[in-house]
Amino acid sequence: MGVPFLESFATIWKDGYFEGTPTDPMSTSTYGIVGYHSSLYLAYMCCIKPYVRSDATVIEIGSGRGAWTKAMADLNPKRIYAVDVVTPEYSGFWNYVGKRQNVEHIVVEDFSLSGIPDASADYFFSFGCFCHLKPDMCVSYIQSLSHKMKPGAHGFLMVADFDKFNACFSDYKGHSLWRAFVGKRFALVRLAFRLTVNLFQGKFIPPKWDRTESDSAKSGAWFHLGVDNACNAISKAGFRVIERDMQINHRDPIIHFVKP
Repeated sequence: MGVPFLESFATIWKDGYFEGTPTDPMSTSTYGIVGYHSSLYLAYMCCIKPYVRSDATVIEIGSGRGAWTKAMADLNPKRIYAVDVVTPEYSGFWNYVGKRQNVEHIVVEDFSLSGIPDASADYFFSFGCFCHLKPDMCVSYIQSLSHKMKPGAHGFLMVADFDKFNACFSDYKGHSLWRAFVGKRFALVRLAFRLTVNLFQGKFIPPKWDRTESDSAKSGAWFHLGVDNACNAISKAGFRVIERDMQINHRDPIIHFVKP
């Protein structure tokens, strides 16, 4: 005779217990509307937290106000070189990050990373920066990184890929919280969502990006580099691509690479 408590499981889940589809990033689950994470949080958990250790020296390109810098600094690495083209006073960097002995803000005028010692970095991260640089500028930064990173150092780079961007917004329902509100009880929520999207069409569903737009010289514009071109540049610089796209962001690819 078996254990009654265990035997009770034989009849409670007909066809087997099913939580959801793990490979579908927007799969519904028994967690309902609390079963979703911000793509920024996923980037932190997958690309930063496992790699930024207490003995790590970090390079970040495009620190801005310091959202990612602060997240990394809170992990207490040995050193962070936060690189940007604007002064920390202009960006409010120190106001947000706080003065820390292990964080150095570097204002650059080119793509050489000359303010960082060669073969010093264990880790590199950049998010929301290379998408605003022309392709040749991105390649220059990648080449410079090859001199600054140690063997075994990991890097994570977000780039603009207009093909992925367009695919994301061509199926905005499939890539958004729309799918979280399924069933009759959420009918009013879905209606409100639809009305909001229609009202702010340009904000929620941008027009398709054409690759020729990457020729724009406008400051702050988006420039198509693409996964293929980015991975080719990374490989030519002597790195090994681990993941062409971490697939933790519906809109933008994040490339994982390592220096052999």
